[in-house]
Amino acid sequence: MNGSPWAWGLFAVYLGVTSWLAWRGGRRSGGSTRGFAIGSGRMSPWVAGMTLGACLASSATFVLFPGFVYADGLPALIGFTLPLVAGIAVGLLVLGPRFQELGARSGALTLPHWLGARYDSPLLRRTFSALNVLNVAYLVLITVGCGYVMERALGLPYTWSVVGIVAFVFAYTGLGGAWAHAFTNTLQGAVMLVVAVVVFASGLGMWADGTAGAALAASGWTAPGSPLFSTAWEVWLVPFLMGAALSSQPHLLTKALYVADRRALAQTTAIGTVTFAVFSLVLFAGVYARVGLPAGVPQDQVMAEFLLVAFPREPLGALVSVAILAASMSTMDGLLVAISASVAGDLLPGRGGVGLNRIVLLGLAGATLAMALTPPKLVLILGQLGVYGLVAAGAGPLVAGLFLRGPLRAGPALASAAAALTVHFSLALGGLTPNPGVSAALALAVGLPVAVGGARIAAWRARRAERAAPATG
Repeated sequence: MNGSPWAWGLFAVYLGVTSWLAWRGGRRSGGSTRGFAIGSGRMSPWVAGMTLGACLASSATFVLFPGFVYADGLPALIGFTLPLVAGIAVGLLVLGPRFQELGARSGALTLPHWLGARYDSPLLRRTFSALNVLNVAYLVLITVGCGYVMERALGLPYTWSVVGIVAFVFAYTGLGGAWAHAFTNTLQGAVMLVVAVVVFASGLGMWADGTAGAALAASGWTAPGSPLFSTAWEVWLVPFLMGAALSSQPHLLTKALYVADRRALAQTTAIGTVTFAVFSLVLFAGVYARVGLPAGVPQDQVMAEFLLVAFPREPLGALVSVAILAASMSTMDGLLVAISASVAGDLLPGRGGVGLNRIVLLGLAGATLAMALTPPKLVLILGQLGVYGLVAAGAGPLVAGLFLRGPLRAGPALASAAAALTVHFSLALGGLTPNPGVSAALALAVGLPVAVGGARIAAWRARRAERAAPATG
């Protein structure tokens, strides 16, 4: 077992500090289901905002996105930054305040809980809790990206790396829940901010001599043959739409319940969005890899190879590697809190407290390991397929629930989710489009009208029935 002594030392320090923060988080949660899911509901906007930003950036941002920039050039650099960040900001600003307001009234702890309360439907609550299982695909994405970096930095075999990641993150999340997630993400986010700037600065010489600019210019504005960026629509519009839709993910939108009021939520959103924008500087590693690495490096392993070339000296190279591991873990623990709280509290309400959350985590750990040990060629596509399916299914019911007044019926919401899932997976798995963002955008175009239009029709029928009741009585 080889690997840098600096990397092992820094990683040991990181594990120790993270474990201590998780222990503190466990004490803060008080052993309650509410404490596990959302903390006190009165977190500092700085803590909640840094947690949000760290959740937005995962091993996708720090490990996998640079591989697409290496392969596709400027279209990937644009698509994963400007329109995506703008879409996320718009989504959080539009959805967050109303979600916070209605969530406070209903005492909701999760997104499925919120939907069930808004539609007065236990069936809807259980349905969306079950759909959270689609996030396992994203857990696999994070685990695989983290495994590649650990393999290079610590000299561990890939299998051992994956097992170690899953064991550690699932354990500390089960210990402390939302508070552990928030405390550890604040630490992870601070390290990630420094490293994103360091990675960007590592290639300043390439900008000075013109090689970085030439590498981008040679790629053009689109990347024909790319699974994600073959047209201008896929470079600009699809990332914006999916950024707005992704803001409705359970582990992101529920950050609105971490803080006390709209002012704190606005601060949280601003801090989270700016933090994520700074994190996105790490994508320039893909530009530098186009210059410094040979052609044909597997996309999912580009970042790991780049680190060996760009940071051969210790301890800087070790620090960057450990920060990328922190980036991976920061999103994983947020997902785990959201999924386990939802399955335990929404799919099986009243069946147990925090102990059931931890049992759910064990099941998720097994599923994640089973898939991560034999990953597909482009694991990002797998992750997007699952996550985009979840957000496409939930967007219609969420938008109708947020912005339509009065009582709502669950029928149109369930029909919207079913229609969106059918369109998304039919297009993606049927081979009609290689881009999960395109299939999800088309699914949104179907699901949103079904949810909103169906809700309006149901309300109109209810009013008509009320007016007709006295006459028939």
